[in-house]
Amino acid sequence: MPLYDYRLEAIVAAADQGSFSKAAAKLGISTPSLAKQVDTFEGENGVKLFDRGHSGVALTPAGRSLAADARAAITQSGDALRRAKSLSSGSIPAVRLGVSLLCPAGKVQSAWPRIKESDPELRLELVPVGDIYENPDEVIGSLGKNVDILQVAYSPQRMEGRCSALPLGSVPLSIDMSRKSPMATLAQIRPEDLKGQRVFVLRHACVAMDDYREELLSAGAEVVDVTTYDFPLFNECAESGGAIVSAGAWAGAHPSLTSVPLERERLAECAMLYPLDPAEPVRRFVEALRAGCAPSSRLRPMPPSVTSKRPVTEI
Repeated sequence: MPLYDYRLEAIVAAADQGSFSKAAAKLGISTPSLAKQVDTFEGENGVKLFDRGHSGVALTPAGRSLAADARAAITQSGDALRRAKSLSSGSIPAVRLGVSLLCPAGKVQSAWPRIKESDPELRLELVPVGDIYENPDEVIGSLGKNVDILQVAYSPQRMEGRCSALPLGSVPLSIDMSRKSPMATLAQIRPEDLKGQRVFVLRHACVAMDDYREELLSAGAEVVDVTTYDFPLFNECAESGGAIVSAGAWAGAHPSLTSVPLERERLAECAMLYPLDPAEPVRRFVEALRAGCAPSSRLRPMPPSVTSKRPVTEI
């Protein structure tokens, strides 16, 4: 049970999403239920937090102040309960692994039994996180606060200098496309095979994806830069065509899409992110993973800035 008014979660979600309906979907409740929570909180405390409009909701100055404090209260409540439970049980605090549907942290989770065997006192807790790629400031900024570790495709542009990163090997890039596409039966695919085709690319997801994006542009593909990979995008490709440069957990995310390997293999580097100044349990987790599971390779540094003059669509 939280140590704060549970309605603060509805307020923070609405502030983050700019919409009661999107906030309700994020929390897994109905829109009327969320709106009622916000309305009753405002009424009981005599404060207006949101300006309502047809296009969504916007925080008032009072709302911005309260939402910021609410985020801190929610974090502090969770931390307080974790510390109390640890002291009560005599165990160390659990290491919180951030996961989502498209970022399930499979490499870290599969390594957990070996980590636990190496350091039996360690405990692991799965914590849901927001969109790692669309909101990197929010998610990476939460390291050490709401979450301790994340597994991601490593991008120096997004992550270098902002957190620590432990290499976890690599996964090959592939092209996801409709099973009905004439190219779906290819054993391998070349950039020139995609000439004139819409190809969605998550810019700066990793160095390999940025490099392959340049190859696609040179081959005449219609590159569409996106800020994140989500289920609406995969649904769009399944329904209306187009292709997605994918890797790891993204590959095969939709049953109507198939993954075709690249003719010339390109590898996306995977890494476990953790705070620059990790807490003791996180430090022990990293040491156990590095000693028993993680490869000894180094992550590629940020490449020189390259600005393409070729036409690119952004969405």
